[in-house]
Amino acid sequence: MEIKTVLIEAQSKMPAFLRSGFRVLFFAAGLGSSLLMLAWLLFFSKQINVEFNTHYWHAHEMIFGYTMAVIVGFLLTATQNWTKLKTTNGYPLLSLGVAWLIARVLFVMGDDYVFYQLIADLYFLVFSLLFITTPIIKAKNWQNLAIFFKLLTFTIANILFYLGALGYIENGQYLGIYIAFYTVVALILMMIRRLIPVFIEHTVSRDIKLKNSKFLDLSSMVLFVVFAIDIIFFKTAITQISALLLFIIHSIRMFYWYDSEIWNKPLLWGLYVAYGMINLAFLLTVIDHFITLPINVAIHSFAIAIGLITLSMMSRVSLGHTGRNVFAPPKALSIIFSMLIAAFIFRVIAVIFWSEYYQQFIIIAQLFWIIAFGLFVYIYSKMFFQKRVDGSFG
Repeated sequence: MEIKTVLIEAQSKMPAFLRSGFRVLFFAAGLGSSLLMLAWLLFFSKQINVEFNTHYWHAHEMIFGYTMAVIVGFLLTATQNWTKLKTTNGYPLLSLGVAWLIARVLFVMGDDYVFYQLIADLYFLVFSLLFITTPIIKAKNWQNLAIFFKLLTFTIANILFYLGALGYIENGQYLGIYIAFYTVVALILMMIRRLIPVFIEHTVSRDIKLKNSKFLDLSSMVLFVVFAIDIIFFKTAITQISALLLFIIHSIRMFYWYDSEIWNKPLLWGLYVAYGMINLAFLLTVIDHFITLPINVAIHSFAIAIGLITLSMMSRVSLGHTGRNVFAPPKALSIIFSMLIAAFIFRVIAVIFWSEYYQQFIIIAQLFWIIAFGLFVYIYSKMFFQKRVDGSFG
């Protein structure tokens, strides 16, 4: 009984910021996303010249820096809901945030620090994997154990990247980045399938049941695996064929899930529009085979979709897990999400039709991204550092 009392007292004294994974890692992701994109703007516009490959740096940091912070923060929080067991908090959680920060700082210090960045990044990934999967195993929550294999894939991909950076594996950086990138897309598609229909059904004013299809679910999963393997390793016609089929499948799914009321709720239309960006990326992959598009247009259709979806999820999760009403989000969210859509228009659409302004459009897109995530941090920081409004721990 005394031990229980001591634990309760310790929890009550714990800073709010360290009480749940989303607080530390969503704050890191939001602030990191703005600063990482600002650095990329300075590198891209030649305001700062550095010795390392800035394109690989940008890709690595947006995947293993920004996106992994969001994924881990989300999973540490979601695992508590799945298992009814507390995930890590306090100093172990703080150590994840510190390791993440060290890895981000070391990369811009040059090639001499690559090995140390590897250690910091691996600490973050390996301990995140342990902190997430341990409660799943303890609770025998086997239906969510697939998360373990996706996190393991991220870890292996990051090791490949660093072995390439250190000169041990030819093409290691390319493989590490793209294996992780398409694993993120796969994870996003899995999350979309689970969440968008449920969120819409629970939010709109009418009693509706959105249509789903097991055939479409299975087909989309198998085809995406085929698409990802071929585009990473082989680049044959299978890439375009699978991309076209995926575009058709996800278009049907978007039709099934559409409801006009979503446009009144930014936390709904943000997810839905991002899903449309992913679907467009499949179509752009097909088009690029017949008409040469500006470099990495399809990739950035995927990438900005990931940014919009993760920002939408961070916004919703932060409200719900600080005891706030998810149906009454901050009014500025519409502006923030619209800025990411503007970034998409300039980085993906405008460069296709006005390629002579390629560099200017990219800089404009970068600025929209920086401001959007800066506003998110400004609005949500108080939620991360204050206790839950309902008095609960978390």
